[in-house]
Amino acid sequence: MKLFESAAAIEADNPAHWHMIAQVYQKTESPTAALQAFDAALSLNPNDVVALSQSYQPLLAVGKFQQARQRLEQALKLSPNDYRTLQQLGTHRCHQGLVKGEEGKQTKQLLKTALALAPHSATAHQVLSLYHLCRGEWNKGVAVLLKFTEEHPNNPLGWYHYAQCLFSTGNYHTAAEAILKAYKLYQNDCEIYRALCEILPAAEKWKEFGIDVPSDSDSVSLIEEMLDCFPQNWSVWVTAGRVLVKHYQDIEQGCMISAHAVQLQPNLADAWFLHGRVLALAGKHREATEALKRGWQSPSKGYLQSVSAAMWLGESYQALGDEPRSRKCLEEAWGFTKVLMEFNPTTAYYWQGRALLALGDVRGARKAYRSALSGQLLYPARGEVKEVLPDL
Repeated sequence: MKLFESAAAIEADNPAHWHMIAQVYQKTESPTAALQAFDAALSLNPNDVVALSQSYQPLLAVGKFQQARQRLEQALKLSPNDYRTLQQLGTHRCHQGLVKGEEGKQTKQLLKTALALAPHSATAHQVLSLYHLCRGEWNKGVAVLLKFTEEHPNNPLGWYHYAQCLFSTGNYHTAAEAILKAYKLYQNDCEIYRALCEILPAAEKWKEFGIDVPSDSDSVSLIEEMLDCFPQNWSVWVTAGRVLVKHYQDIEQGCMISAHAVQLQPNLADAWFLHGRVLALAGKHREATEALKRGWQSPSKGYLQSVSAAMWLGESYQALGDEPRSRKCLEEAWGFTKVLMEFNPTTAYYWQGRALLALGDVRGARKAYRSALSGQLLYPARGEVKEVLPDL
């Protein structure tokens, strides 16, 4: 990184240096720093297609949904056949629910173009699968990725996306088999490791974690392996901490590991929010409120993170018996969902339902939850809603 920064200091008017710096920051999950580098490139050339397109994910990470979409649309006008832009804009439109009628036709056309440009791309097929899921065509969505894995059996990304699709549709055991295939094909992908930590517990595949092996064994647990491979990625630390706390009741070790996330990214709201959640799961609600409040102080927080963080903060205050503060946080969570509606209405309705239920508005919660289900809310949140809804 120092080498790239030195090059940028010497040749500040060379956009390639800023692109490289941004990509390095993206790999280490530093969205604010990545965004600054992309913005530096755009200050040199506002029509820099690479910077416009690749700054999309960092913009989402800091909650700038509208600007993220605007940059994609600008990039597409400048380069109509840019595969990455087509894929990201298609994903964005799917999350917005633009999958039916005339808007749906436009979304489908973006995906067709992307697939024509990259017919063997796992990601292009994943976006087509997402399109079908958002339309309620779950069998078609699963079939798209199943066919891809059959035609490309040695593509780890294909198995990863297939596993995520199965997980999202509630097929946890088949998802576990798929993500383990992805892992066996390639053991150096951060997203595959994080997916293992989500999917294996849902499928109750505890043996695969390798945590309960004898102390004198040379075997390394999946958690240790993940941390060794990606020591600079804050998300793996908080993910590992959550697995240890939630599924193995290893409170002290889990909280200590999770805390490393905020040491790596002390100015990133998401790191504080997710670490706060681990502390709450560990029953450390006072420490959880402090961590969650630190996240609120960060300028990098966005609406997607803010909704869940406000809910978690409200729940921790409730556990501490502080009803006034709890209610204030829950009301803020409900307010944030209105902004989230612009980007992902289905997710917004889910969180709206949770907030309203916690506030005692059963009728409002029922209505929001039903809207989330009709908008094709995916698992595991869908399972939670289907379990709660009959009692409302």
